[in-house]
Amino acid sequence: MPLPVPPSLETQVRNSDYIALSRITNVREKKISETSVSVTATVEILKPWKGAEKLPAKFEIGFMIFPEFLGKWLRAAPPEGDYVLFLIRKTVKDSKGNESQLIALYEPHPFAFKEYARETEDKIREIIQDQK
Repeated sequence: MPLPVPPSLETQVRNSDYIALSRITNVREKKISETSVSVTATVEILKPWKGAEKLPAKFEIGFMIFPEFLGKWLRAAPPEGDYVLFLIRKTVKDSKGNESQLIALYEPHPFAFKEYARETEDKIREIIQDQK
């Protein structure tokens, strides 16, 4: 299975339903297998740039880390701190077949997190403007 290539910033912005400067806290890891780790964390939205009207101010995220496949980009949970988060709207079905929408990390997950820098913020804002 070939390793995914990091998407361009333009692709990430276009394919994300929500983008925000976010503070990640309360990061918890749980080893699932010899190589896989389950991660949960609290996300607080500091500055929404895309999809702000539907983005809650604070929520929990959960995701898996598979170092054997994506370890080049994400070997462990991101440390607590401020990140640009790329998020998508995902439709899921419950056991009764009822559909609902939830907010999920951009896929593949290692590319959902980008360390915050002012230059990155400026570039994202510019891309969002150009894509309108």
